[in-house]
Amino acid sequence: MPTVDLGKATVAYSVRVSKRSKRISVRFSQRDGLEVVYPLGISSPAPEEVLREKSAWVLSTRERFRDAAKRLPSRSYENGDVFFVLGRPYTLELRTNPELRRAKVKISGSSLVVSLPDNPEASDVASRRQAIEAYYRTLAVDYLPARVSELAAEHGFVFARVRVKNQKTRWGSCSSKGNINLNLRLMMAPEPAIDYVITHELCHLRVLNHSPAFWALVEHCFPDYRHWRNWFRTQGAGLIL
Repeated sequence: MPTVDLGKATVAYSVRVSKRSKRISVRFSQRDGLEVVYPLGISSPAPEEVLREKSAWVLSTRERFRDAAKRLPSRSYENGDVFFVLGRPYTLELRTNPELRRAKVKISGSSLVVSLPDNPEASDVASRRQAIEAYYRTLAVDYLPARVSELAAEHGFVFARVRVKNQKTRWGSCSSKGNINLNLRLMMAPEPAIDYVITHELCHLRVLNHSPAFWALVEHCFPDYRHWRNWFRTQGAGLIL
């Protein structure tokens, strides 16, 4: 991976070409690190020049990502672990049921109850994690496509289909064919936060890039988008399984 000297630090980066991009941009993500993104057919100025021009932003964003990584919560999948469903906290409660052959998950009061077979191989941490992820996937499949349909009808969008995935970094995406992908971990977020992500992806059906025209459309459909966009920037890293 190439590097660039930005004075205070030498930073590794990658280069990506995007058909959807209209201008050269610099992006940071936990998964991909620092990227210089070029529109198709454009290869200058050189990435080192782009990064040096944006060095102050690159260095400050790099530091912010490092700080966020240090604050990431960890999962023990033990009693007392806290999980969120639609923004509400639920405390993990583990139970053993000899009659079960596999784990079952449900909400009971303020608890996320995971009932486990009386079998070490079916009740270990990996099994608990898989059961909880499957529970969130079921919630997401029931909730997200229906909500996409509601918001699409409200604002006059037409989409092809909705897929639910467990992605590490993206909350949602929209393809040029009109397919919308949504992260099952959205089920941890408050409902307005979910609506923001869905609206964001629906707006990409009309404007594929993140131009001013795109954000104007998002604001028209979802006036409070700035608040929830910032919420994901500050709170999104905590939505983990």
